[in-house]
Amino acid sequence: MSAKRVSLTALMAALWRNWPEMAARVSPAVLGIYRVQEYLFEDLRECIAPFGLQPAELDVLAALRSQPSPHQLTPTSLYRSLLLSSGGLSKILQRLESADLVVRPPNPEDRRSRFVRLTALGRTLVEQASEAVVDHEERFLRELSAAERETLTRLLERLVLALEG
Repeated sequence: MSAKRVSLTALMAALWRNWPEMAARVSPAVLGIYRVQEYLFEDLRECIAPFGLQPAELDVLAALRSQPSPHQLTPTSLYRSLLLSSGGLSKILQRLESADLVVRPPNPEDRRSRFVRLTALGRTLVEQASEAVVDHEERFLRELSAAERETLTRLLERLVLALEG
């Protein structure tokens, strides 16, 4: 990972010394979530780079792989489930299609649209990359006991549910 960052404790101490009115209002938990996200994404990019993938590309392939055979979705279903813009998804799909990881067969129910379908090569690649991702996740959670992981999961699920309404 990149150069060592200033600890959250040191950040909060500096805030208390130099801007106490803000320190009293800032949430160390949220700062921690931001920091963990930085580390997670940085390591994820490194862990899937040998597969020639970016995180958003892996997300698309994984979303397709999680569907029943023939592992396909409409572009609209993909971008809604992945929180991508349709333009952003189009660029990703072009890259994945040019790498023969997905194909775009016509949708027989809607002549204006095409499905996005995982190819055999795409399936193999996403399955291999996902093994590396599982190892990546385990590295990040190894400091937590099983009970702490369950607690963290419950708390994060609660926050996500509240945010998603």
